[in-house]
Amino acid sequence: MTLAAPHPLSRARALLTRHPLIAFFGLCFVPVWAYELVGILVFDLPVAPWMFVTPFLGPTLAAVLVTWAGRGRAGVRALFGEVVRWRVPGRWYLAVCLGLPVILMACVLPLPGAWQHAGPVGSEVLPWLLGFGIVLVLGGPLGEEPGWRCFAHQHLQQRFGPVRGALLLGLLWGLWHAPLSLIEGYNHAGADLIGMAVPFAAFLIFTIAISIPLAWLANHTRSGVLAILAHTFLNASLLPVFFPGVDNSLSYLVVQDVVFGALAVALIVTTRGRLGRPE
Repeated sequence: MTLAAPHPLSRARALLTRHPLIAFFGLCFVPVWAYELVGILVFDLPVAPWMFVTPFLGPTLAAVLVTWAGRGRAGVRALFGEVVRWRVPGRWYLAVCLGLPVILMACVLPLPGAWQHAGPVGSEVLPWLLGFGIVLVLGGPLGEEPGWRCFAHQHLQQRFGPVRGALLLGLLWGLWHAPLSLIEGYNHAGADLIGMAVPFAAFLIFTIAISIPLAWLANHTRSGVLAILAHTFLNASLLPVFFPGVDNSLSYLVVQDVVFGALAVALIVTTRGRLGRPE
């Protein structure tokens, strides 16, 4: 008797199930890097609007496919249940929506001329709110966090532990953005190799450092809503509101690296490396 060959869909599903982390990051990187490199190197496109779809093509789609392969529709429903989970204690909303902006604005103070430009500008609040909504939906957070914090964080933490898992996620999260550094002006990128490499290195340090407090937040709340909000506050600069005249410069990013690096070390020490992970 000749056995029928496995259906291609069954083979693909089995492959995704056997190696979920490799499958997830492969599905994150390959289509997005190919899409971005063609857009940048072949068509010389700017950042917007074509790159707005990349978070949904990468982390979100990868999380859905790998979850479906391993756990079926019930798993996908559970994944999106975490993405939309908003019923968490109010102190976590305060930490994200008040504490995080305060830290980010405190990072401005060491910059030259910051104190001379300090002061809220009421006319900038509405434009910032509109920009916040655009960044949330199209600028990365809504499309990335279902993959990063709602899927990859849990798998990496289970495999490597809270600290190493968070650091590895931060590294891969940053590297996922690498092709965009070829666009002059994106995240302070310059026109030559050094001008691209130095800002990207600073950005990579930032994604690694911030992944520790984001892992701590995720372990305590399992809320994709809070992860999305935190990511949006990181992307939607409040400088025009509180420090008009201060540029969102590479120096500002370097200060953030130092501050969030110190916060990461403090969380690792005070939680004894568990970052809020349940016993």
